[in-house]
Amino acid sequence: MKKCIPFLAVIIAFASCKKDPVPDKPATVQQSGFTQGQGMFITNEGNYGFSNSKVSYYNFSNGTVTTDVFQPTNGRPLGDVCQSMTIVGSKGYVVVNNSNKVEVVNIGDFHSVATITGFNSPRYFLPVSATKAYVTDLYSNAITIVNLNTNTISGRIPCIGWTEQLVKSGNNVYVTNHVNGKVYVINSMTDVISDSIAVAKGANSLQFDAANKLWVLCSGESTTSAAGGLYRINTTTNAVEQSFSFAVADSPWRLKINNTGDTLYYLNNGVDKMWTGAGVLPSSVFITQGTRNFYALGINPANNQLYVADAIDYTQAGKIYLYSAVGAEQSHFNAGTIPGDFIFY
Repeated sequence: MKKCIPFLAVIIAFASCKKDPVPDKPATVQQSGFTQGQGMFITNEGNYGFSNSKVSYYNFSNGTVTTDVFQPTNGRPLGDVCQSMTIVGSKGYVVVNNSNKVEVVNIGDFHSVATITGFNSPRYFLPVSATKAYVTDLYSNAITIVNLNTNTISGRIPCIGWTEQLVKSGNNVYVTNHVNGKVYVINSMTDVISDSIAVAKGANSLQFDAANKLWVLCSGESTTSAAGGLYRINTTTNAVEQSFSFAVADSPWRLKINNTGDTLYYLNNGVDKMWTGAGVLPSSVFITQGTRNFYALGINPANNQLYVADAIDYTQAGKIYLYSAVGAEQSHFNAGTIPGDFIFY
């Protein structure tokens, strides 16, 4: 600013033209108890090799944030790269990718009760029975079987390539393979791959709709200019019923669905929204990204509010933006470094 402008005038002018910002949520607090229906957990990857990953907690009723619920409770850091988290009954299973482990915690207070080791580079955790779970992996060319009674690895299912998200319908478990352009079907009774479904490269996330159709989102592969796609699969026949192709420049991921199972959301340089009965991909962005770096997406099953994580520069603390069901920005708050997912509890 020019030196001839008086300092006081600068302040007054600035104050008079500054727009009212969307308000921040209240300051961070340390919460030690978690009650179902009152909030959500946020997995924060942290920086690779720095062991600064965290699980945060956001309280719906008062808007407060607990940045780290693991280390203060357990007296040690969570580990290197918090990839995902799954709640099963009274337990939380936190997958810590580069530490090659799954931390098992009591979900009510986040005290660690076990650490499952022996993984190569675990990604996502899915219970497939009362006593068994599957864990996908980046490098092991296998899906790991975990005994939930003993919290130990009990076997492996050979599966070449990077396996990512997985879901279960009946006895079938559907697993995305990011490299091979496949969705594999595993019989959870026999732990054997029974089928494979061809999709685009970069299969990364999947959701069931209200009719139990399986939607699979693929980001494509930039090195070979392979376009991504969105697929609807009949879970009775395992046939692809409908497919949509993205532009080669697109990289869609983080597929989510609303609480009535009829509207899909995903990240693709912004947030896109698509009705499951639509015959085409959306032609416009539902929530624009602007200068933000959208990295994670969550939908509150109670009210369809959207939470979108901004990883910013992948170094400083990320921000979480709250949007109404119609896409209006309502508030924002800080989380940990590289917030990667939302687990509603």
